Amino acid sequence: MNEKKILVLVTGATGFIGRHLCIYLSGIGYRIRATFRGISPPNDYPENISWVNVGDIGHDTKWTDALDGVCYVIHLAALAHQIGENGKDRKNEFYEVNVSGTENLIKEIKHKELVKRFIYISSVSVYNQDLNKNIDELTACNPVSDYGYSKYEAEKIIQKSLKETETDWCILRPALVYGSGNPGNMERLQRLISLGLPLPFSMIENKRSFIFVGNLVDAISKCIIHPLASRRVYLISDGFDVSTKDLINKIGEVIGKRVVLLPVPISILKLIGRIGDYFTKKTNISFGIDTYSLDKLTTSFTVDSSLIRTNLNWLPPYSIDDGLKITLTSKKKS
Repeated sequence: MNEKKILVLVTGATGFIGRHLCIYLSGIGYRIRATFRGISPPNDYPENISWVNVGDIGHDTKWTDALDGVCYVIHLAALAHQIGENGKDRKNEFYEVNVSGTENLIKEIKHKELVKRFIYISSVSVYNQDLNKNIDELTACNPVSDYGYSKYEAEKIIQKSLKETETDWCILRPALVYGSGNPGNMERLQRLISLGLPLPFSMIENKRSFIFVGNLVDAISKCIIHPLASRRVYLISDGFDVSTKDLINKIGEVIGKRVVLLPVPISILKLIGRIGDYFTKKTNISFGIDTYSLDKLTTSFTVDSSLIRTNLNWLPPYSIDDGLKITLTSKKKS
C-alpha cells in the first residue's frame, strides 16, 4: 500500500506553518484535507487540497466531516502566543482553543478506527524559557505563560486519551519557527536593519535555537509514518544555535545592509522594555519594543534536538544560512 495515497488531515492549515506544510505534503504526493474557518478557504494553495470549514476551535467544534476517511492527523490549529500585553490574562481563551479544542478532536478521533497517528505541534513554551539553559526531552516541563500551560495540558490529554487505543501519537516541540510569512522579531530586525538604524545589541552574549519552517515541515512528514515516531516527544531545531549579534549580522549580509551595533547595557534595554510595556498598555498600540520582545533578543534559550535526528535518522535539509536567505529574499520579492 502506498502511504502517500492515504489522506492526511491538517488542522490550522491557513496559518503560517499550516500553509507551508500543506504545500510541502501536497508536493511530495500526499492527499491533503485542510481545515479553515471563515467565509471561504484561501485560493492560493495547491488545487488538489480539499477544504472543510470547522469554524472556531473549541469544546464543541464538529470534526466529523473533516475526519472522514483520514488516516493521519496533524494538529496545528491553536491560539498562538501573543507578544507583550496581548498575551497576558488570556488563560480562558488559550484553554478553550488549545486544551478543550484538542480534547474534543481526540474524542472524535477515538471513534474513527481508520486514524493511525495523531501528530501534535506543541511548543518549547512548555518549558521555563527564563532559565537560560539548554533543554532536552528529559528536562522537566514548567510553563510560565498561559500559552505554554495550555500547550502542555493539551500534550497530557493526548497521551492519556490515546494510551490504550489503536491510534498512536507523536508530539513535536519546535524552537522558534521562522520563514516566509512569519511575523515576529525576525521581521522587525529585518525592517530596522533595512533602515540602516544602529541597534543596541553589541554587549549581548547569548545563544538561541531556531528552526526554519522548511526544516519543520520536513520533520513533520518524517513523523507521519516512521515507526520510531510512535508515542514519542521530540524537540526540534535547525541544530545550530546563534547569538542575537550573529543573527543580526547574518540578516545584514543577506539583505546587503551594513550593520551598526551599539554597546548598550542590558539594564538599559530592560528599562526600554518596561517603557514599551507602559506605552502599549496606555495606548493599545505596540511597536514591538516591550519586555517580551527584548527578552527574546537578550537572553539565552537553546534546545538539544539530537534525539529526533538519531531516532528517525533525520537531518535538516536547510542550514540556518539557507533558511535566512530563503526567508529574507522571499520577503524582499513580495
